[in-house]
Amino acid sequence: MRPLFSHDPTEPAFASFATGDLAAAEATFRAILAAEPKQPDALHGMACLARARGQDATAIALVGRALQGSGISPDRKARMHITLGLALLGQGHAEAARAALNVAVILQPSDPRAHAALGDAFVALGRREEARKALGKAADLLADDSFVRTRLGALFLDDGFWEQAAGQFRQVVNRRPQDGTALANLGAALFAGNAFGEARNVLLRACELGAWTAETLNSLGLVEMALGELDGACATLRAALELRPLDGRIANSLGTVLMEVGRLEEAEALFQAIITRETGEEAARARFNRATILLGQGRFAEGWRDFESRRVLLGITSAVPQWDGSAGAELVAVVGEQGLGDEVQFLRFLTEAAKRRPLRLRFRTAALAELMPELDQGRILSADGPVVAEVSLLSLPRVLGMEDVPSVRPYLTVPERVEAGRIGICWSGNPSYRFDRRRSVPVECLDVLRQVSGARFVALQRGDVPDWMERVPLETPVDLAREVGRCALVISVDTLVAHVAGALGRPLWLLNREGGDWRWKDVDWYGDVRQFRPPSGEAVAAGWEAVLRDVAEALSSRAW
Repeated sequence: MRPLFSHDPTEPAFASFATGDLAAAEATFRAILAAEPKQPDALHGMACLARARGQDATAIALVGRALQGSGISPDRKARMHITLGLALLGQGHAEAARAALNVAVILQPSDPRAHAALGDAFVALGRREEARKALGKAADLLADDSFVRTRLGALFLDDGFWEQAAGQFRQVVNRRPQDGTALANLGAALFAGNAFGEARNVLLRACELGAWTAETLNSLGLVEMALGELDGACATLRAALELRPLDGRIANSLGTVLMEVGRLEEAEALFQAIITRETGEEAARARFNRATILLGQGRFAEGWRDFESRRVLLGITSAVPQWDGSAGAELVAVVGEQGLGDEVQFLRFLTEAAKRRPLRLRFRTAALAELMPELDQGRILSADGPVVAEVSLLSLPRVLGMEDVPSVRPYLTVPERVEAGRIGICWSGNPSYRFDRRRSVPVECLDVLRQVSGARFVALQRGDVPDWMERVPLETPVDLAREVGRCALVISVDTLVAHVAGALGRPLWLLNREGGDWRWKDVDWYGDVRQFRPPSGEAVAAGWEAVLRDVAEALSSRAW
Protein backbone atom coordinates (compact mmCIF):
# COMPACT_ATOMS: atom_id res chain seq x y z
CA MET A 1 0.00 0.00 0.00
CA ARG A 2 2.77 2.41 -0.92
CA PRO A 3 1.71 6.10 -0.94
CA LEU A 4 2.81 7.86 -4.09
CA PHE A 5 3.56 11.55 -3.61
CA SER A 6 6.74 13.61 -3.94
CA HIS A 7 9.25 13.95 -1.12
CA ASP A 8 7.64 11.06 0.72
CA PRO A 9 9.83 10.08 3.70
CA THR A 10 8.16 6.64 3.84
CA GLU A 11 8.95 5.76 0.21
CA PRO A 12 12.14 3.77 1.02
CA ALA A 13 10.27 1.82 3.72
CA PHE A 14 7.44 0.93 1.38
CA ALA A 15 10.00 -0.12 -1.24
CA SER A 16 11.59 -2.48 1.32
CA PHE A 17 8.14 -3.78 2.21
CA ALA A 18 7.38 -4.47 -1.47
CA THR A 19 10.52 -6.60 -1.80
CA GLY A 20 9.72 -8.56 1.36
CA ASP A 21 12.36 -6.99 3.58
CA LEU A 22 10.02 -6.39 6.50
CA ALA A 23 12.79 -5.70 9.02
CA ALA A 24 14.23 -2.82 6.97
CA ALA A 25 10.75 -1.43 6.37
CA GLU A 26 9.93 -1.53 10.06
CA ALA A 27 13.18 0.17 11.05
CA THR A 28 12.49 3.06 8.68
CA PHE A 29 8.84 3.44 9.71
CA ARG A 30 9.83 3.46 13.39
CA ALA A 31 12.53 6.07 12.79
CA ILE A 32 9.98 8.34 11.13
CA LEU A 33 7.49 7.84 13.97
CA ALA A 34 10.16 8.56 16.57
CA ALA A 35 10.55 12.01 15.06
CA GLU A 36 6.86 12.48 14.20
CA PRO A 37 4.60 10.11 16.21
CA LYS A 38 1.45 10.95 14.25
CA GLN A 39 2.94 10.74 10.74
CA PRO A 40 -0.03 9.06 8.94
CA ASP A 41 1.88 7.24 6.20
CA ALA A 42 4.34 5.71 8.67
CA LEU A 43 1.40 4.57 10.82
CA HIS A 44 -0.16 3.10 7.70
CA GLY A 45 3.14 1.37 6.91
CA MET A 46 3.18 -0.20 10.37
CA ALA A 47 -0.39 -1.34 9.76
CA CYS A 48 0.71 -3.02 6.53
CA LEU A 49 3.49 -4.78 8.43
CA ALA A 50 1.02 -5.93 11.07
CA ARG A 51 -1.25 -7.39 8.37
CA ALA A 52 1.70 -9.17 6.76
CA ARG A 53 2.41 -10.78 10.13
CA GLY A 54 -1.21 -11.84 10.67
CA GLN A 55 -1.85 -9.18 13.31
CA ASP A 56 -5.09 -7.79 11.90
CA ALA A 57 -6.37 -6.29 15.16
CA THR A 58 -3.16 -4.25 15.49
CA ALA A 59 -3.46 -3.20 11.84
CA ILE A 60 -7.00 -1.93 12.44
CA ALA A 61 -5.85 0.19 15.39
CA LEU A 62 -2.88 1.62 13.47
CA VAL A 63 -4.94 2.56 10.41
CA GLY A 64 -7.46 4.21 12.71
CA ARG A 65 -4.72 6.42 14.11
CA ALA A 66 -3.38 7.13 10.60
CA LEU A 67 -6.76 8.30 9.35
CA GLN A 68 -6.95 10.87 12.16
CA GLY A 69 -4.17 12.82 10.49
CA SER A 70 -4.87 15.96 8.49
CA GLY A 71 -4.00 16.83 4.92
CA ILE A 72 -4.10 13.24 3.66
CA SER A 73 -4.67 13.15 -0.10
CA PRO A 74 -7.61 11.05 -1.42
CA ASP A 75 -5.35 8.44 -3.05
CA ARG A 76 -3.42 7.91 0.21
CA LYS A 77 -6.62 7.80 2.23
CA ALA A 78 -8.04 5.24 -0.22
CA ARG A 79 -5.02 2.98 0.33
CA MET A 80 -5.47 3.27 4.08
CA HIS A 81 -9.09 2.22 3.73
CA ILE A 82 -8.02 -0.79 1.64
CA THR A 83 -5.68 -1.89 4.43
CA LEU A 84 -8.39 -1.25 7.01
CA GLY A 85 -10.97 -3.20 5.01
CA LEU A 86 -8.68 -6.21 4.50
CA ALA A 87 -7.77 -6.23 8.20
CA LEU A 88 -11.44 -6.07 9.20
CA LEU A 89 -12.13 -8.92 6.78
CA GLY A 90 -9.32 -10.90 8.37
CA GLN A 91 -11.01 -10.41 11.74
CA GLY A 92 -14.35 -11.62 10.39
CA HIS A 93 -16.04 -8.22 10.30
CA ALA A 94 -17.31 -8.50 6.73
CA GLU A 95 -19.88 -5.69 6.77
CA ALA A 96 -17.47 -3.22 8.38
CA ALA A 97 -14.86 -4.29 5.80
CA ARG A 98 -17.34 -3.68 2.97
CA ALA A 99 -18.03 -0.17 4.30
CA ALA A 100 -14.32 0.68 4.52
CA LEU A 101 -13.59 -0.71 1.06
CA ASN A 102 -16.55 1.12 -0.43
CA VAL A 103 -14.98 4.35 0.83
CA ALA A 104 -11.73 3.33 -0.87
CA VAL A 105 -13.56 2.83 -4.17
CA ILE A 106 -15.26 6.22 -3.86
CA LEU A 107 -11.97 7.96 -3.05
CA GLN A 108 -9.96 6.20 -5.78
CA PRO A 109 -12.29 4.54 -8.34
CA SER A 110 -9.37 3.76 -10.66
CA ASP A 111 -7.49 1.67 -8.09
CA PRO A 112 -8.01 -2.04 -8.98
CA ARG A 113 -6.92 -3.12 -5.51
CA ALA A 114 -9.91 -1.38 -3.95
CA HIS A 115 -12.35 -3.17 -6.26
CA ALA A 116 -10.63 -6.54 -5.76
CA ALA A 117 -10.72 -6.20 -1.98
CA LEU A 118 -14.36 -5.10 -2.13
CA GLY A 119 -15.06 -8.26 -4.11
CA ASP A 120 -13.57 -10.31 -1.27
CA ALA A 121 -15.85 -8.55 1.22
CA PHE A 122 -18.91 -9.25 -0.92
CA VAL A 123 -17.92 -12.94 -1.08
CA ALA A 124 -17.70 -13.05 2.72
CA LEU A 125 -21.17 -11.48 2.90
CA GLY A 126 -22.61 -14.01 0.44
CA ARG A 127 -23.36 -11.28 -2.10
CA ARG A 128 -21.94 -13.26 -4.99
CA GLU A 129 -23.20 -11.23 -7.92
CA GLU A 130 -21.79 -8.00 -6.46
CA ALA A 131 -18.52 -9.81 -5.78
CA ARG A 132 -18.28 -10.88 -9.42
CA LYS A 133 -18.95 -7.31 -10.59
CA ALA A 134 -16.29 -5.89 -8.26
CA LEU A 135 -13.67 -8.41 -9.36
CA GLY A 136 -14.58 -7.80 -13.00
CA LYS A 137 -14.01 -4.07 -12.50
CA ALA A 138 -10.65 -4.77 -10.87
CA ALA A 139 -9.61 -7.00 -13.78
CA ASP A 140 -10.58 -4.33 -16.31
CA LEU A 141 -8.36 -1.79 -14.52
CA LEU A 142 -5.26 -4.00 -14.31
CA ALA A 143 -2.52 -4.24 -16.92
CA ASP A 144 -1.80 -7.82 -15.82
CA ASP A 145 -5.21 -9.11 -14.77
CA SER A 146 -4.31 -12.79 -14.50
CA PHE A 147 -4.56 -13.10 -10.73
CA VAL A 148 -7.88 -11.29 -10.43
CA ARG A 149 -9.38 -13.08 -13.44
CA THR A 150 -8.37 -16.38 -11.86
CA ARG A 151 -10.24 -15.43 -8.71
CA LEU A 152 -13.21 -14.27 -10.77
CA GLY A 153 -13.23 -17.49 -12.78
CA ALA A 154 -13.18 -19.53 -9.58
CA LEU A 155 -16.14 -17.55 -8.29
CA PHE A 156 -18.10 -18.16 -11.50
CA LEU A 157 -17.21 -21.85 -11.30
CA ASP A 158 -18.36 -22.18 -7.70
CA ASP A 159 -21.64 -20.49 -8.61
CA GLY A 160 -22.33 -22.82 -11.53
CA PHE A 161 -21.66 -20.36 -14.37
CA TRP A 162 -19.43 -22.70 -16.37
CA GLU A 163 -19.28 -20.67 -19.57
CA GLN A 164 -18.36 -17.44 -17.79
CA ALA A 165 -15.75 -19.27 -15.70
CA ALA A 166 -14.18 -20.75 -18.82
CA GLY A 167 -14.18 -17.30 -20.40
CA GLN A 168 -12.19 -15.81 -17.51
CA PHE A 169 -9.72 -18.70 -17.36
CA ARG A 170 -9.31 -18.60 -21.15
CA GLN A 171 -8.23 -14.96 -20.92
CA VAL A 172 -5.60 -15.95 -18.38
CA VAL A 173 -4.38 -18.77 -20.64
CA ASN A 174 -4.20 -16.39 -23.60
CA ARG A 175 -1.99 -14.12 -21.53
CA ARG A 176 0.06 -17.00 -20.08
CA PRO A 177 -0.07 -19.91 -22.54
CA GLN A 178 2.74 -21.82 -20.80
CA ASP A 179 1.16 -21.59 -17.34
CA GLY A 180 0.10 -25.12 -16.36
CA THR A 181 -2.03 -23.91 -13.47
CA ALA A 182 -3.98 -21.56 -15.73
CA LEU A 183 -4.62 -24.44 -18.15
CA ALA A 184 -5.70 -26.68 -15.28
CA ASN A 185 -8.24 -24.07 -14.17
CA LEU A 186 -9.60 -23.81 -17.73
CA GLY A 187 -9.81 -27.60 -17.98
CA ALA A 188 -11.81 -27.80 -14.76
CA ALA A 189 -14.28 -25.22 -16.06
CA LEU A 190 -14.62 -27.01 -19.41
CA PHE A 191 -15.32 -30.26 -17.58
CA ALA A 192 -17.98 -28.58 -15.47
CA GLY A 193 -19.58 -27.31 -18.70
CA ASN A 194 -19.51 -30.81 -20.27
CA ALA A 195 -17.00 -29.78 -22.95
CA PHE A 196 -15.16 -33.04 -22.36
CA GLY A 197 -13.05 -33.29 -25.51
CA GLU A 198 -11.47 -29.86 -25.13
CA ALA A 199 -11.21 -30.35 -21.36
CA ARG A 200 -9.10 -33.50 -21.82
CA ASN A 201 -6.72 -31.78 -24.25
CA VAL A 202 -6.34 -28.77 -21.99
CA LEU A 203 -5.76 -30.85 -18.87
CA LEU A 204 -3.19 -33.06 -20.58
CA ARG A 205 -1.36 -29.91 -21.69
CA ALA A 206 -1.54 -28.60 -18.11
CA CYS A 207 0.15 -31.77 -16.87
CA GLU A 208 2.88 -31.42 -19.51
CA LEU A 209 3.54 -27.86 -18.31
CA GLY A 210 4.05 -28.85 -14.69
CA ALA A 211 0.55 -28.88 -13.23
CA TRP A 212 0.83 -32.59 -12.40
CA THR A 213 -1.21 -32.10 -9.24
CA ALA A 214 -3.88 -34.10 -7.45
CA GLU A 215 -6.47 -31.49 -8.40
CA THR A 216 -5.58 -31.55 -12.11
CA LEU A 217 -5.49 -35.34 -12.22
CA ASN A 218 -8.85 -35.55 -10.47
CA SER A 219 -10.38 -33.32 -13.14
CA LEU A 220 -8.69 -35.32 -15.91
CA GLY A 221 -9.88 -38.63 -14.45
CA LEU A 222 -13.48 -37.41 -14.32
CA VAL A 223 -13.22 -36.19 -17.92
CA GLU A 224 -11.95 -39.60 -19.00
CA MET A 225 -14.83 -41.21 -17.16
CA ALA A 226 -17.33 -38.98 -18.95
CA LEU A 227 -15.73 -39.90 -22.27
CA GLY A 228 -16.08 -43.60 -21.47
CA GLU A 229 -12.33 -44.18 -21.05
CA LEU A 230 -12.83 -46.05 -17.79
CA ASP A 231 -9.48 -47.85 -17.56
CA GLY A 232 -7.66 -44.60 -18.18
CA ALA A 233 -9.82 -42.86 -15.59
CA CYS A 234 -8.93 -45.50 -12.99
CA ALA A 235 -5.22 -45.05 -13.64
CA THR A 236 -5.42 -41.25 -13.57
CA LEU A 237 -7.45 -41.12 -10.37
CA ARG A 238 -5.12 -43.61 -8.66
CA ALA A 239 -2.25 -41.29 -9.49
CA ALA A 240 -4.21 -38.38 -8.03
CA LEU A 241 -4.92 -40.31 -4.83
CA GLU A 242 -1.25 -41.24 -4.47
CA LEU A 243 -0.43 -37.53 -4.44
CA ARG A 244 -3.13 -36.81 -1.87
CA PRO A 245 -4.04 -40.10 -0.11
CA LEU A 246 -6.55 -38.64 2.36
CA ASP A 247 -8.49 -36.47 -0.09
CA GLY A 248 -12.11 -37.58 0.18
CA ARG A 249 -13.14 -35.96 -3.08
CA ILE A 250 -10.51 -37.84 -5.09
CA ALA A 251 -11.27 -41.08 -3.26
CA ASN A 252 -14.96 -40.66 -4.10
CA SER A 253 -14.06 -40.06 -7.75
CA LEU A 254 -11.93 -43.19 -7.89
CA GLY A 255 -14.56 -45.24 -6.10
CA THR A 256 -17.17 -44.13 -8.62
CA VAL A 257 -15.05 -45.30 -11.54
CA LEU A 258 -14.28 -48.57 -9.78
CA MET A 259 -18.02 -49.16 -9.48
CA GLU A 260 -18.38 -48.56 -13.20
CA VAL A 261 -15.81 -51.23 -14.05
CA GLY A 262 -17.33 -53.72 -11.59
CA ARG A 263 -14.68 -53.62 -8.84
CA LEU A 264 -17.30 -53.21 -6.15
CA GLU A 265 -15.38 -54.52 -3.13
CA GLU A 266 -12.52 -52.11 -3.73
CA ALA A 267 -14.96 -49.25 -4.28
CA GLU A 268 -16.91 -50.05 -1.12
CA ALA A 269 -13.68 -50.15 0.91
CA LEU A 270 -12.75 -46.70 -0.36
CA PHE A 271 -16.17 -45.30 0.54
CA GLN A 272 -16.06 -46.88 3.99
CA ALA A 273 -12.64 -45.31 4.65
CA ILE A 274 -14.00 -41.88 3.75
CA ILE A 275 -17.03 -42.34 6.01
CA THR A 276 -14.81 -43.44 8.89
CA ARG A 277 -12.39 -40.52 8.80
CA GLU A 278 -14.46 -37.61 7.47
CA THR A 279 -17.59 -35.60 8.10
CA GLY A 280 -19.47 -33.20 5.87
CA GLU A 281 -20.13 -33.34 2.15
CA GLU A 282 -17.54 -35.93 1.13
CA ALA A 283 -18.68 -38.30 3.86
CA ALA A 284 -22.26 -37.87 2.65
CA ARG A 285 -21.15 -38.49 -0.94
CA ALA A 286 -19.29 -41.64 0.08
CA ARG A 287 -22.33 -42.86 2.00
CA PHE A 288 -24.55 -42.26 -1.04
CA ASN A 289 -22.07 -44.00 -3.34
CA ARG A 290 -21.93 -46.96 -0.98
CA ALA A 291 -25.74 -47.03 -0.94
CA THR A 292 -25.80 -47.57 -4.70
CA ILE A 293 -23.56 -50.61 -4.27
CA LEU A 294 -25.72 -52.00 -1.46
CA LEU A 295 -29.00 -51.44 -3.29
CA GLY A 296 -27.62 -52.91 -6.49
CA GLN A 297 -26.79 -56.06 -4.52
CA GLY A 298 -30.13 -56.20 -2.70
CA ARG A 299 -28.70 -55.26 0.71
CA PHE A 300 -31.70 -53.06 1.39
CA ALA A 301 -31.58 -52.53 5.17
CA GLU A 302 -28.23 -50.76 4.94
CA GLY A 303 -28.82 -49.43 1.45
CA TRP A 304 -32.02 -47.45 2.09
CA ARG A 305 -30.46 -45.92 5.21
CA ASP A 306 -27.37 -44.72 3.35
CA PHE A 307 -29.47 -43.65 0.37
CA GLU A 308 -30.88 -40.82 2.49
CA SER A 309 -27.51 -39.07 2.34
CA ARG A 310 -28.54 -37.84 -1.12
CA ARG A 311 -30.70 -35.25 0.68
CA VAL A 312 -27.57 -33.64 2.11
CA LEU A 313 -25.87 -33.61 -1.29
CA LEU A 314 -28.93 -32.13 -3.01
CA GLY A 315 -29.53 -29.60 -0.23
CA ILE A 316 -33.13 -30.76 0.20
CA THR A 317 -35.05 -28.87 2.88
CA SER A 318 -38.68 -28.80 3.89
CA ALA A 319 -41.02 -26.41 5.67
CA VAL A 320 -42.85 -29.31 7.32
CA PRO A 321 -41.58 -32.35 9.25
CA GLN A 322 -40.48 -35.50 7.46
CA TRP A 323 -43.00 -38.33 7.66
CA ASP A 324 -41.76 -41.26 9.73
CA GLY A 325 -44.04 -43.87 8.15
CA SER A 326 -46.55 -43.92 10.99
CA ALA A 327 -50.25 -44.50 10.35
CA GLY A 328 -52.90 -41.86 10.98
CA ALA A 329 -55.62 -39.69 9.50
CA GLU A 330 -53.57 -36.53 8.95
CA LEU A 331 -52.38 -35.83 5.41
CA VAL A 332 -48.85 -36.34 4.12
CA ALA A 333 -47.39 -34.79 0.96
CA VAL A 334 -45.31 -36.99 -1.33
CA VAL A 335 -42.76 -34.98 -3.30
CA GLY A 336 -40.36 -35.79 -6.11
CA GLU A 337 -36.68 -35.25 -6.72
CA GLN A 338 -34.01 -36.05 -9.30
CA GLY A 339 -35.17 -37.59 -12.60
CA LEU A 340 -38.58 -38.60 -13.92
CA GLY A 341 -37.38 -42.19 -14.22
CA ASP A 342 -36.64 -42.21 -10.49
CA GLU A 343 -40.20 -41.10 -9.79
CA VAL A 344 -41.71 -43.87 -11.91
CA GLN A 345 -39.47 -46.51 -10.34
CA PHE A 346 -40.62 -45.51 -6.85
CA LEU A 347 -44.31 -45.07 -7.66
CA ARG A 348 -44.82 -48.68 -6.60
CA PHE A 349 -44.36 -47.69 -2.94
CA LEU A 350 -47.40 -45.37 -3.00
CA THR A 351 -49.72 -48.34 -2.52
CA GLU A 352 -48.33 -49.11 0.94
CA ALA A 353 -47.93 -45.43 1.86
CA ALA A 354 -51.61 -44.77 1.09
CA LYS A 355 -52.64 -47.58 3.44
CA ARG A 356 -51.04 -45.64 6.29
CA ARG A 357 -51.93 -42.05 5.43
CA PRO A 358 -54.06 -40.06 2.98
CA LEU A 359 -51.67 -38.47 0.50
CA ARG A 360 -51.21 -35.34 -1.55
CA LEU A 361 -49.01 -36.08 -4.57
CA ARG A 362 -46.68 -33.21 -5.46
CA PHE A 363 -44.34 -34.52 -8.14
CA ARG A 364 -44.14 -34.26 -11.92
CA THR A 365 -45.38 -37.75 -12.80
CA ALA A 366 -48.21 -37.74 -10.22
CA ALA A 367 -50.85 -38.26 -12.95
CA LEU A 368 -49.48 -41.79 -13.44
CA ALA A 369 -50.82 -42.71 -9.99
CA GLU A 370 -54.29 -42.80 -11.59
CA LEU A 371 -53.04 -45.76 -13.66
CA MET A 372 -52.20 -47.84 -10.57
CA PRO A 373 -54.99 -50.41 -10.07
CA GLU A 374 -53.78 -51.52 -6.62
CA LEU A 375 -53.60 -47.97 -5.25
CA ASP A 376 -56.65 -46.90 -3.23
CA GLN A 377 -57.55 -43.79 -5.23
CA GLY A 378 -59.81 -42.58 -2.43
CA ARG A 379 -56.69 -42.03 -0.33
CA ILE A 380 -55.21 -39.66 -2.92
CA LEU A 381 -56.37 -36.08 -2.35
CA SER A 382 -55.81 -32.85 -4.24
CA ALA A 383 -52.16 -31.82 -4.42
CA ASP A 384 -53.01 -28.44 -2.89
CA GLY A 385 -53.88 -28.04 0.74
CA PRO A 386 -52.36 -28.40 4.21
CA VAL A 387 -50.27 -31.38 5.32
CA VAL A 388 -48.64 -32.31 8.61
CA ALA A 389 -45.56 -33.88 7.02
CA GLU A 390 -43.97 -34.73 3.71
CA VAL A 391 -41.79 -37.45 2.28
CA SER A 392 -39.83 -37.90 -0.93
CA LEU A 393 -40.85 -40.73 -3.23
CA LEU A 394 -37.26 -41.95 -2.99
CA SER A 395 -37.46 -42.07 0.82
CA LEU A 396 -40.62 -44.18 0.90
CA PRO A 397 -38.90 -47.59 1.09
CA ARG A 398 -36.88 -46.47 4.11
CA VAL A 399 -39.75 -44.92 6.08
CA LEU A 400 -42.03 -47.83 5.20
CA GLY A 401 -39.43 -50.37 6.29
CA MET A 402 -39.33 -52.07 2.88
CA GLU A 403 -36.33 -54.40 3.11
CA ASP A 404 -37.47 -57.24 0.83
CA VAL A 405 -36.64 -57.58 -2.86
CA PRO A 406 -39.26 -55.53 -4.73
CA SER A 407 -41.97 -57.29 -6.67
CA VAL A 408 -41.50 -57.33 -10.44
CA ARG A 409 -45.25 -57.34 -11.08
CA PRO A 410 -46.48 -54.45 -13.24
CA TYR A 411 -48.05 -51.63 -11.23
CA LEU A 412 -49.32 -49.39 -14.05
CA THR A 413 -52.09 -50.28 -16.51
CA VAL A 414 -53.45 -48.52 -19.60
CA PRO A 415 -56.50 -49.41 -21.72
CA GLU A 416 -54.50 -49.49 -24.96
CA ARG A 417 -53.96 -52.87 -26.61
CA VAL A 418 -50.59 -54.17 -27.75
CA GLU A 419 -50.07 -53.84 -31.50
CA ALA A 420 -48.05 -56.58 -33.17
CA GLY A 421 -44.83 -55.33 -34.72
CA ARG A 422 -44.93 -51.95 -32.95
CA ILE A 423 -41.51 -51.27 -31.40
CA GLY A 424 -40.93 -48.14 -29.34
CA ILE A 425 -37.46 -46.57 -29.43
CA CYS A 426 -35.82 -44.11 -27.03
CA TRP A 427 -32.16 -43.46 -27.77
CA SER A 428 -31.27 -40.42 -25.67
CA GLY A 429 -31.78 -38.95 -22.22
CA ASN A 430 -31.37 -35.50 -20.71
CA PRO A 431 -28.28 -33.97 -22.38
CA SER A 432 -27.49 -31.94 -19.25
CA TYR A 433 -26.63 -35.15 -17.39
CA ARG A 434 -22.85 -35.13 -17.03
CA PHE A 435 -22.36 -38.66 -18.28
CA ASP A 436 -25.05 -38.52 -20.97
CA ARG A 437 -22.42 -39.01 -23.68
CA ARG A 438 -22.02 -42.58 -22.44
CA ARG A 439 -25.73 -43.14 -21.81
CA SER A 440 -27.27 -41.80 -25.02
CA VAL A 441 -26.92 -43.51 -28.40
CA PRO A 442 -25.87 -41.45 -31.45
CA VAL A 443 -28.95 -41.39 -33.66
CA GLU A 444 -27.00 -42.56 -36.72
CA CYS A 445 -26.33 -45.87 -34.94
CA LEU A 446 -30.04 -46.65 -35.22
CA ASP A 447 -29.97 -46.91 -39.02
CA VAL A 448 -29.12 -50.61 -38.78
CA LEU A 449 -32.63 -51.24 -37.42
CA ARG A 450 -34.19 -50.26 -40.74
CA GLN A 451 -33.21 -53.65 -42.15
CA VAL A 452 -35.57 -55.45 -39.73
CA SER A 453 -38.59 -56.61 -41.71
CA GLY A 454 -42.09 -56.59 -40.29
CA ALA A 455 -41.30 -54.09 -37.53
CA ARG A 456 -42.85 -50.64 -37.17
CA PHE A 457 -40.66 -48.28 -35.19
CA VAL A 458 -42.14 -45.50 -33.05
CA ALA A 459 -40.09 -42.70 -31.48
CA LEU A 460 -40.77 -42.53 -27.74
CA GLN A 461 -39.00 -39.22 -27.32
CA ARG A 462 -39.58 -35.68 -28.45
CA GLY A 463 -37.33 -33.54 -30.60
CA ASP A 464 -35.70 -34.50 -33.87
CA VAL A 465 -36.77 -37.95 -35.06
CA PRO A 466 -35.48 -39.98 -38.06
CA ASP A 467 -37.95 -39.90 -40.94
CA TRP A 468 -38.33 -43.69 -40.88
CA MET A 469 -39.81 -43.61 -37.36
CA GLU A 470 -43.40 -42.80 -36.49
CA ARG A 471 -44.01 -39.71 -34.37
CA VAL A 472 -46.58 -39.86 -31.58
CA PRO A 473 -47.93 -37.29 -29.07
CA LEU A 474 -45.82 -37.24 -25.91
CA GLU A 475 -46.92 -34.13 -24.07
CA THR A 476 -47.50 -35.76 -20.68
CA PRO A 477 -46.30 -38.84 -18.78
CA VAL A 478 -49.75 -40.36 -19.34
CA ASP A 479 -49.33 -39.86 -23.10
CA LEU A 480 -46.07 -41.74 -22.88
CA ALA A 481 -47.61 -44.56 -20.85
CA ARG A 482 -50.38 -45.00 -23.42
CA GLU A 483 -47.93 -45.11 -26.31
CA VAL A 484 -45.71 -47.58 -24.48
CA GLY A 485 -48.78 -49.70 -23.74
CA ARG A 486 -49.37 -50.13 -27.48
CA CYS A 487 -45.81 -51.43 -28.06
CA ALA A 488 -44.97 -55.10 -28.47
CA LEU A 489 -41.42 -54.19 -27.40
CA VAL A 490 -39.64 -51.12 -26.05
CA ILE A 491 -35.96 -50.50 -26.78
CA SER A 492 -34.60 -47.72 -24.58
CA VAL A 493 -31.57 -46.25 -22.91
CA ASP A 494 -31.68 -45.81 -19.13
CA THR A 495 -34.23 -43.03 -18.84
CA LEU A 496 -37.93 -42.40 -18.11
CA VAL A 497 -39.13 -44.54 -21.02
CA ALA A 498 -37.38 -47.64 -19.68
CA HIS A 499 -39.05 -47.30 -16.28
CA VAL A 500 -42.49 -46.70 -17.79
CA ALA A 501 -42.08 -49.85 -19.91
CA GLY A 502 -41.08 -51.84 -16.84
CA ALA A 503 -43.89 -50.44 -14.71
CA LEU A 504 -46.41 -51.41 -17.44
CA GLY A 505 -44.93 -54.87 -17.83
CA ARG A 506 -43.97 -54.33 -21.44
CA PRO A 507 -40.92 -56.25 -22.71
CA LEU A 508 -37.91 -53.95 -22.42
CA TRP A 509 -34.58 -54.17 -24.18
CA LEU A 510 -32.35 -51.84 -22.21
CA LEU A 511 -29.44 -50.19 -24.01
CA ASN A 512 -27.27 -49.83 -20.93
CA ARG A 513 -23.90 -48.11 -20.76
CA GLU A 514 -20.85 -49.94 -19.46
CA GLY A 515 -21.09 -50.06 -15.68
CA GLY A 516 -24.62 -48.71 -15.61
CA ASP A 517 -26.85 -47.54 -12.80
CA TRP A 518 -27.55 -49.50 -9.61
CA ARG A 519 -31.19 -50.03 -10.65
CA TRP A 520 -30.14 -52.51 -13.32
CA LYS A 521 -27.63 -54.58 -11.34
CA ASP A 522 -28.27 -57.83 -9.41
CA VAL A 523 -31.83 -56.99 -8.33
CA ASP A 524 -34.70 -57.15 -10.83
CA TRP A 525 -37.11 -54.24 -10.47
CA TYR A 526 -39.12 -55.21 -13.54
CA GLY A 527 -40.20 -58.54 -14.96
CA ASP A 528 -39.16 -58.68 -18.62
CA VAL A 529 -35.86 -56.89 -19.19
CA ARG A 530 -33.01 -57.84 -21.49
CA GLN A 531 -29.86 -55.75 -21.36
CA PHE A 532 -27.51 -54.88 -24.20
CA ARG A 533 -24.17 -53.31 -23.23
CA PRO A 534 -21.23 -52.01 -25.27
CA PRO A 535 -18.09 -54.17 -25.19
CA SER A 536 -15.84 -53.26 -22.28
CA GLY A 537 -13.18 -50.71 -23.17
CA GLU A 538 -14.74 -49.84 -26.51
CA ALA A 539 -14.94 -46.22 -27.61
CA VAL A 540 -18.42 -44.81 -27.05
CA ALA A 541 -19.58 -44.52 -30.68
CA ALA A 542 -18.04 -47.85 -31.73
CA GLY A 543 -19.54 -49.52 -28.67
CA TRP A 544 -23.05 -48.36 -29.51
CA GLU A 545 -22.62 -49.42 -33.13
CA ALA A 546 -21.82 -52.93 -31.91
CA VAL A 547 -24.82 -52.89 -29.57
CA LEU A 548 -27.26 -51.84 -32.28
CA ARG A 549 -25.95 -54.55 -34.61
CA ASP A 550 -26.73 -57.08 -31.88
CA VAL A 551 -30.17 -55.57 -31.37
CA ALA A 552 -30.93 -55.68 -35.11
CA GLU A 553 -29.83 -59.31 -35.28
CA ALA A 554 -32.00 -60.21 -32.28
CA LEU A 555 -34.99 -58.41 -33.80
CA SER A 556 -34.50 -60.12 -37.15
CA SER A 557 -34.65 -63.53 -35.50
CA ARG A 558 -38.19 -62.83 -34.28
CA ALA A 559 -41.43 -62.73 -36.22
CA TRP A 560 -43.07 -59.31 -36.11
